[in-house]
Amino acid sequence: MNKYLLILRQLSKALTIIIGIGIALPLIIGYIFGIPLGKILALIGSTLALQATASPVGVGLDLPPGIIMVVMICFALGMVLGIYEILDTMALTSPRVKGWLDKTEQKMSKLKKFHKYGAFACIFISWIPGLGLYSTPMIAWVLRWNKWLSILCTVFGFSIVTVFFMLLTMGIIS
Repeated sequence: MNKYLLILRQLSKALTIIIGIGIALPLIIGYIFGIPLGKILALIGSTLALQATASPVGVGLDLPPGIIMVVMICFALGMVLGIYEILDTMALTSPRVKGWLDKTEQKMSKLKKFHKYGAFACIFISWIPGLGLYSTPMIAWVLRWNKWLSILCTVFGFSIVTVFFMLLTMGIIS
């Protein structure tokens, strides 16, 4: 397949995942539960900018905690899956990146436990301001950690921070 067609196909797939899971699904869920479109879009936009610390915006918009969680988790999942697609595109289309990843994988295979259990670090990496949701998949991808476990751990870590900030905003914890 032509390299540019492959890039276009992969980037289209990434964009479809981000829009479908990260934006359209929360809008559909909001519609089903009678939440105004503007409130869901405000929470999505806030999550884009503030990542897991955006849950206070949802509380301020008087959204039910369950809706806040579902919208933010859908957004996080869509972004993480989309980022992986973009990264995989780089590996598929660039021999230089592919070679670099192969070397990284060789080095990582010598660190058996780090390679096997490293994906669990995504839970904690996703908490780091400035890295969070967008950099965690890149770190996991470069270190060649298990993709699906890394995705699960990243979204789980994101969810923990989301719940913490929501409870803090609601005054349940101080």
